[in-house]
Amino acid sequence: MGAEAEYDESQIAAQGVDSIQDLLTRLAPFLGKGGNSPIILINGRPAGFDRSVLAYPVEALSRLAVLKPEASATYGDRVVNLVLKRRFSSLAADASASWATAGGQQGAAFSIGRTAISGDTRWNFQARLSRDSALLKSARTIPKPAGIFDGVGYVSGVGGGEIDPALSAAAGKIVTVAAISAGATSATPGIDDFAATANQGQPVDPNLFDSLQPSRRAIAVNAGITRPLGAFSVTLDLSASSNRAQGLHGLPMASVVIPARSPWSPFAGDVMLIRPFSGARALRTVSTARALGASLSVTGAVGGWQTSFAFSYMRNWSDNILEHGIDVARIQQLIDAEDKNFNPYGHWDAGLLLVTRARARRSNLGARLNIQKRIADMPAGALAWSFVADISRVGVDDLQGGRADTVAARDKVTSSQLNARMSLAVPLSRHGPLTNGWLGDWSVDMWVAGQAMSGTGLQRSFGGGLNWAPIDMIRLGAALEHADVVPSFDQLEAPLVTTVARVFDYTRRQVAEPIWTTGGNPGLQRGSRRTFTVSALLQPLGNQDLMLNLNYRRTVASAGGQGFPELSPAVEAAFPDRVTRDVSGQLIAVDARAINIVRDIDTSLLSGVALHFVSGGRDALQFTLSLNHNWRLKSETLIRPGVPVIDRLGGGGMSRHMLDVQLAAGKRGMGASVNMRWSGQASIDQGAGNDALRIRPPVILDASAFIDLDRYLPEWKGRKLGKNLNISLSIANLLNGYSHVRLQDGRAPAGFSRDEIDPLGRTIRLAVRKRF
Repeated sequence: MGAEAEYDESQIAAQGVDSIQDLLTRLAPFLGKGGNSPIILINGRPAGFDRSVLAYPVEALSRLAVLKPEASATYGDRVVNLVLKRRFSSLAADASASWATAGGQQGAAFSIGRTAISGDTRWNFQARLSRDSALLKSARTIPKPAGIFDGVGYVSGVGGGEIDPALSAAAGKIVTVAAISAGATSATPGIDDFAATANQGQPVDPNLFDSLQPSRRAIAVNAGITRPLGAFSVTLDLSASSNRAQGLHGLPMASVVIPARSPWSPFAGDVMLIRPFSGARALRTVSTARALGASLSVTGAVGGWQTSFAFSYMRNWSDNILEHGIDVARIQQLIDAEDKNFNPYGHWDAGLLLVTRARARRSNLGARLNIQKRIADMPAGALAWSFVADISRVGVDDLQGGRADTVAARDKVTSSQLNARMSLAVPLSRHGPLTNGWLGDWSVDMWVAGQAMSGTGLQRSFGGGLNWAPIDMIRLGAALEHADVVPSFDQLEAPLVTTVARVFDYTRRQVAEPIWTTGGNPGLQRGSRRTFTVSALLQPLGNQDLMLNLNYRRTVASAGGQGFPELSPAVEAAFPDRVTRDVSGQLIAVDARAINIVRDIDTSLLSGVALHFVSGGRDALQFTLSLNHNWRLKSETLIRPGVPVIDRLGGGGMSRHMLDVQLAAGKRGMGASVNMRWSGQASIDQGAGNDALRIRPPVILDASAFIDLDRYLPEWKGRKLGKNLNISLSIANLLNGYSHVRLQDGRAPAGFSRDEIDPLGRTIRLAVRKRF
């Protein structure tokens, strides 16, 4: 099968990407079909389930070829052939630094990789370490929360007046507040101790203890080897990762009464003690996740049948800690009990924090088989048949608790799932003297699939597609699919995770930070989904250099589950048991797990233009331009009978139009690119009697550039340090744009200032890559 388009080494180098995966992403507008990832061949052979090659550096490629459409009849989609060099060895190190131009947030990353190819044997090793600092509210112009925030703590009169006449006499002035002295943290304080701190306090900025973005740390190691074994190619992949994120959400303050009879009080009457939990110790949300994985894949031909088999095992450990306050009631009990061992001014044990803990241990064992064959040669082409089946077994041990010595709930779940899909590609007509060429190229795709999961019956899906190319430069298609839909294991049984979310409370018309719970919902029901698509592809030049495409897609889901929607008044009315408010109406908790729906309809029209132009000879300058527009025609959902339909395009906060533009120019060793994203205006309905919020999304512009120093800077040529040294600079959100949210009168509502909507803003990343 011939190639419709090819990219040689110089053209690949002009893209300015590091890995083959990044290259396929950059060339996505010219690859695939209908947004699907292309089928991958490695040196002309199906890759099967082997995806280790995607981590290889692009320098390992001799060329990349996009095969002609007739290859789709054999493999089921657009086909990309990765032609690797027969001999290749590379050791590369990459270091990068990133920062927000408004300050307050920095990041760094370092990776090292080793790749070697010797004929059909190849191996790869990669290790990556990254770290990002937290972005605190104090780094931006964020309104401070109401309340008293003190870094040390103090005592005051119960009614706010004089604490004690004896204290005022010792201090020589009326004393209404007195800071906790250093000596009081280890021994019973006297009047003189508080006289030394009379009318003193240590107020602090609460925004110093609240993060807009958490700090993050990640470590990942991957290793893989591929080698021939007889007529087969065998790949073994090993992976390990560790991730940690920590967010801060406020300085915890406690207010308790110390009675006059307390052994820790030198005062004649009761006093109020107002103090932080432990100095500058903020409330935290800590999430950690570790994983170990291994996979073995075998690909080859058996009696003319192209076969791929894969076996995989993954083990995950995740822990989540949410601190959401001080156990003031317990502290007051200890004080009232006149416990001489409990110093209310001293160190408080972590057990006095209100904490939600979640721990999950998960294992996933799976196997997958794929078989395909050209079962007959017909006048119009090959009759291709394929079958794919996979079986998996997932086990989760989920532990939910509060204090370290208590367990609220524990759940162990094991589930098995079997999926199978069979498809047939039937060519009906093709251009040529022996066929009805005047009809053009006609083909039919048909498929049927089934899924069975523990505790559920068999779910069926089936569909078919018709493809027509009246002439070489025009391809038309239509497809219809019906599928039974059953919630996945994660949707049903995923461990509960609690965190603090920042959302707009439409009922009180203010920003709230409730405890937000996600995870599995065993009550989700099964449903069905119907999808209808029509597509058109025009290639005026007869190749991949210029492509115009148009796709219409309509999806109707009946019953089944859906992610928790925007917490509008209508959603809160439909799910009152999911929303918790205190006696004042303040939003304090939301159960945001998936919900059951009655019906969901989504219709869209996607169009795109992709242009590739090469100018020059041996060291040619390349230009690529892609433009994609998504026009949402309809998007609405009915949650349950008796409640209004949620129109996401008419008051649900969704834009009707989205535009994505990518422009790049470059040649070997030097280039630049610009990406632009834009969305149309949208609105959010705040309920009866309230103004709708109008949203004007920004134009987001990202720019990047790269250069090989030894190729274009004379002073670096011939220097060992400069050889194979690449420097790249990228700027995200170059225009520093953000969504403007306004009321009908043009005012920005509380909680929708520039720093609250997009606190990070413009960021810069500088990276240095060296190949040895």
